[in-house]
Amino acid sequence: MNTPISRRLFLTATSRLAAAAGWVAAIGTDRGAGASAADVVLTRVDAVPTTLTRTWLAPEYWANRVGDWRLSSGRIESLTSGSGGRTVGVLTRRITSGDLAGAISMRTGTLASGTGFSGFLVGTGGGALDWRAAAVVMAASGRGGGLIAAYDSDGHVRFREHTSESDQFAYASLPVTRRAGPAPARRLGEDVELRLDLVPLGAGRFDLVLTARDAASGALLSTATRPGAEAELVGGLSLISTPTSGAGVRHWMRALSTGGPKIAADIARRTGPVLGTLYSLNRSVLKLTAQFMPIGATDPQTATLQVRAAGTTTWRARQSVGIGAGFTALFRVADWDGTKEWDYRIAYAVGTAQEQYYTGTVRKNPPASGQLSIGMINCTIHTFRPLDRKSSGASNIPGERFLGLYTRDNLYFPYGDLVRNLGRQRPDLLVAFGDQYYENWPTRRNIGNGAELDVLSRYYLWLWSFGELTRNTPTVCLVDDHDVYHGNLWGWSGKAAPNRNQSLGGYIMPPAWVNVVQRIQCSHNPDPYDPAPVLQGISVYYSTFSYGGVSFAVLEDRKFKNTNKTGTDQFGNPLPEPRDLLGARQEKFLGAWAAMNPGQPRVCLTQTVFACVQTNPRGFPVSDPDSNGSPVGGRRTAVRLLRDAGALVLSGDQHLASLIRHGLTTFTDGPVQFSAPAAGTAYQRWFQPARQLPNATGPNTGDFTDGFGNKLRVLAVANPKVSYATVHAAQPNDNNIGDRVVKSEGYGIVRINHADATVRLECWPWDEDPTAATASQFPGWPRVLPLSSL
Repeated sequence: MNTPISRRLFLTATSRLAAAAGWVAAIGTDRGAGASAADVVLTRVDAVPTTLTRTWLAPEYWANRVGDWRLSSGRIESLTSGSGGRTVGVLTRRITSGDLAGAISMRTGTLASGTGFSGFLVGTGGGALDWRAAAVVMAASGRGGGLIAAYDSDGHVRFREHTSESDQFAYASLPVTRRAGPAPARRLGEDVELRLDLVPLGAGRFDLVLTARDAASGALLSTATRPGAEAELVGGLSLISTPTSGAGVRHWMRALSTGGPKIAADIARRTGPVLGTLYSLNRSVLKLTAQFMPIGATDPQTATLQVRAAGTTTWRARQSVGIGAGFTALFRVADWDGTKEWDYRIAYAVGTAQEQYYTGTVRKNPPASGQLSIGMINCTIHTFRPLDRKSSGASNIPGERFLGLYTRDNLYFPYGDLVRNLGRQRPDLLVAFGDQYYENWPTRRNIGNGAELDVLSRYYLWLWSFGELTRNTPTVCLVDDHDVYHGNLWGWSGKAAPNRNQSLGGYIMPPAWVNVVQRIQCSHNPDPYDPAPVLQGISVYYSTFSYGGVSFAVLEDRKFKNTNKTGTDQFGNPLPEPRDLLGARQEKFLGAWAAMNPGQPRVCLTQTVFACVQTNPRGFPVSDPDSNGSPVGGRRTAVRLLRDAGALVLSGDQHLASLIRHGLTTFTDGPVQFSAPAAGTAYQRWFQPARQLPNATGPNTGDFTDGFGNKLRVLAVANPKVSYATVHAAQPNDNNIGDRVVKSEGYGIVRINHADATVRLECWPWDEDPTAATASQFPGWPRVLPLSSL
């Protein structure tokens, strides 16, 4: 291995080598024998420690999935031999366009015998994806999947297809023009150097030369040459280990190196060990969570919060804490000066090879004389089609497009347009209302051993997407049903679900796991109002705080809800009345909150809508027990308490943006509730009444009685762009839609204006630039209401 050199010198030297005397001519006629090895200087991608074992690989890599790989003795080792295989995205490398030379090399070997291969996956995303999205290309083939350069268990090197949408796990062998070498079968204990040379031929054509050699002796094992077009090369770079028949085979990789101007390096894309931060400020109390990647037991186990006043240069340590469950460091500073803006950084492993400083800004408390803006996000599924099993991107619905697997149409992650447009709004406070991920996307859930790493894989994608906002914006997170691996959740004050049947109520996952989920997402929230845990020791986070002259209440509307889908217990007996929605503890809390912070506007943050704002394909009311339209008695109590507090209610969950006025005796004698649209999800709901409603102010508005008998007035909804009747006719048993062209997804903005005592409610499409002169919101928004009318 050559001594690493700077990227500038490396590219300069490589370009000169390629130009001198004609690079292609220097390869000679024995291109398949690897004669290009002397013509490209290789530089090591990583500097991984060789003395430890841990789940997290290194800042240069993204493991798909987190728990399916480990770092051990300097090797990246596959831990999973199941069908479908696994990949590791190389974050700091990409294959660029142009008639340029490049090479990729690594050492690889077999950990467990079987039929399959290890190798390189080049051109992920086809150059059209965000670099983070290109890094999560997984085992399923599909459009944008790239090209596999494989070293097979039978000892041959092969090029394999990874873009098929019809046979996603076939990995069809592609034709080559030359093949050589004895190709002895792979074996345990082997140590092989695998190298891929990209040899430019001009006019966008390349020879791809893949060579396997014994690492100790340099003896040729197998080589093959494939003519290729630049279009199949440009994009991201990943490593892959996969079986091709059954299960069993596993591999290791190490010493990944690249060279030549065709392979661009960008060390700014290194990620971790701190992935992101979340913080909140409640008067003089700052709470901040630093989320780490899964570091090892022998890695440094403490982190330090350092701060400096904005515009100054001297850092000072405020607090050092241990890194605990969920790989989180939890900071709580009780004497925070909220009148100033502060820079902060999380210092980790200072003075070691793993040293990292993760920086952000704690804003000063907005003045109560101006305006407070709140950004609302929820329901982020990351992908519509899964990445670990077969799926179809075919369109079923009129107006829907084909969804290629590794394209921006199917990969919502990392929500680049939405994050960019929401960032342009510069909200003073960000609220994530739940469903930060979904339990079976982009991969199947794991509810057994390894479940903690499984949920971290999903949560990491959310924080990686929104971390550039949360590092500089106070954020409150709520946990909803999909966050705890439920389709629907009726929490029953924390009890275990009978026979792990979610439809009967209770939690299907172990309490320690549920607490980890709440720790990673909610430990930075303001302190709980009453921290006493519920059944099984499950923690709570419902709370109140004051920020920017506004009094907030945070509810957990799922946790205490003691009804279920069936209306019966596990033995088939009807559930006795009355049933709880918020439960006695939260009802008492709301009563107390109404008297706190006198004179401040009140905003309640909760997971979902206190009514069932839905109709069926014929336009008639629906009684969906996932909504908070039931139990009816508990709903009435919650609505009355919120009305008496004069609260504006904000929520998410339903995927259907809505603005409603709740009713008790009449259609309008309750509070106003705004439910934001999903950021990107699958399951769709509609509110399209069969006939015009009384007191309508536009399409699909007016006085409505839901399927549970609750009264409300609908002020605005953002239905999917295609009707429920049309979807039902095309797919009678499926409300899932993937194509965002026919959906209405985005985010909400709430602006509380202290000066004129109004609130402005905005509902934005995910791809609408709010700074554009022609920017428009979903029909029915914005709405401006007097605070006194809430």
